Amino acid sequence: MDHRLTARRLVAETGPTLLRVAVDGPGADRPLTGVVIYDPAAGAELEPGCVVLGVGLSPGGPRSPGRPGAAAGDTGSAGPGVAGAGRGGDHADAAALARAMEAAGAAVLALKGPVPDGLQGGPVAVLEVNPDASWMHVASMIRERLLDHSRDGRRSPDGAGGDLFTIANTIAEMLQAPVTIEDRSAAVLAWSTGQRGADEARVESILGRAVHHRWLDQLRARGDFARLHASGGTVHIEPVAPGMLPRAALAVRAGAEVVGYVWAAVPRPLPDDLARRLEQLAPLVALHLVNTRATSSWARQQRAELAAAVLAGGSAGADAARQLHLDTGPLCVLAAAPPLAGPGERSPGADAAAAAERRRFEDVLALHLAAVHPSAVTVCGNDAVYALLAWPRSGPSQALDGTRALARDFLSRSPLAGGHVVAVGGPAESVGRVTRARAQADAALRAMRHPAASGGPSVATLEDVALTAMLLELADATEALALPDATGPLLRLAEHDGEQGVLTETLAAYLASAGVAEDAAALLRIHVNTLRYRLRRIREVGELDFGDADAVLLAHLQLRLRAVRAAALDAGDKRPPGTSS
Repeated sequence: MDHRLTARRLVAETGPTLLRVAVDGPGADRPLTGVVIYDPAAGAELEPGCVVLGVGLSPGGPRSPGRPGAAAGDTGSAGPGVAGAGRGGDHADAAALARAMEAAGAAVLALKGPVPDGLQGGPVAVLEVNPDASWMHVASMIRERLLDHSRDGRRSPDGAGGDLFTIANTIAEMLQAPVTIEDRSAAVLAWSTGQRGADEARVESILGRAVHHRWLDQLRARGDFARLHASGGTVHIEPVAPGMLPRAALAVRAGAEVVGYVWAAVPRPLPDDLARRLEQLAPLVALHLVNTRATSSWARQQRAELAAAVLAGGSAGADAARQLHLDTGPLCVLAAAPPLAGPGERSPGADAAAAAERRRFEDVLALHLAAVHPSAVTVCGNDAVYALLAWPRSGPSQALDGTRALARDFLSRSPLAGGHVVAVGGPAESVGRVTRARAQADAALRAMRHPAASGGPSVATLEDVALTAMLLELADATEALALPDATGPLLRLAEHDGEQGVLTETLAAYLASAGVAEDAAALLRIHVNTLRYRLRRIREVGELDFGDADAVLLAHLQLRLRAVRAAALDAGDKRPPGTSS
């Protein structure tokens, strides 16, 4: 099997958060040999089989300030040492560079989008790079992948001892079925080619780099994972939803410990001989999984511990921030979590499943941040995933805007992020203020996850959700003081016709409409004269003076707190409103 890296395989291995094939040219399947950074001002020495990074070349956007366009007809040399092509960043420059690449035998052009239509059907393949990605990260990532593949080739020319992607392709060829290799938490580590022959669930898993929790929950509920763990061989698993293919699954073990899985999308149970051949490859998969875990877990754990120390604050946090190079500018804190579980969604294994889901979410977020903000660091908390982002060359408002934009981009790109909300705390202008930024993110996340905020923004700061956050804090205080839900006028109305009585309902609608009788009547779907009659009854029965601002404010707050508590109960959140998210 050919172990060499191609553009198509590069995209498959890095994922859609960083690269995608924009023009499927003839170079997409040629072996890659290196990386060349193309400077519009100085050009570059193009080499056969290289990936050309179009740094500064923005074919779909405006001209960069201070970079005048090339003179008419100045398309640069058609040879390897092309210079001048690309200056100004217009479509003609990109096309000229592509022609020069074809002449030099260069395989792939990488551009930050949008990619111009003029390159469609051209002589080279074009990769669209995430606009927020660091060119330095893209270059180093491609070089690392080239090095990995060259090592794999020297270690085993036939591909049998190559990386996990090579092994996945080997298994796929043997079974004639698309294959994925996953770790114990169902994060997708590698996949074979030919995934278009699978189903949408498989494609979703690969794009999100993790199996969606809804499929995992159904597999656990049916006992499929229990069968898989109890078996020493291949297990046939029926589809969990219409349109899905069955799976042949194998639990991969290192000793007695399950370290991962091999999944093949198959139309029918595997014949015994193929099942045995798959099982014979399990030790090879296990070796790679264990080696991968051993080489990455220590560094990852160290960074996670340092990040946790930064969030905790104090002198240890300041020292940890210096080690992580997070003390170089305004620092923002991201806190991400799914909405709170509704009624009937919790099971005996729900806490473990939620922890695994957080770990998968952190993996995907860390991968995205490595591409677009390489200095960021992530850590899993008990109820949320946190990320710390320093902005060395930005002011506080730029740091906040950049963090919000990054969070929105991540949620829009990752299928696994569906349903999650992200709160942004800060910016902290010094490391000593990170704990306050973390508290802001926690308070905003709690407000965003609360059922009373359903339908709100998926990315928000504390200011964006200030009212819900303040009401939740007030609910904490009233519960701590054992303050009744209703006092004074509100209590008298409840004693007259019940907590959900017509007079209480009318008062709530009137106050929610800022005292505009016509709006309140429309909300209640009654005539405005009926509303005015009810307001007179509220004055009489509840002894509420609408001219007393303090009395009206107290009644309004009590009604809002009641609504917050009712929303939580309706959604099945039986915890006290003050419980941390």
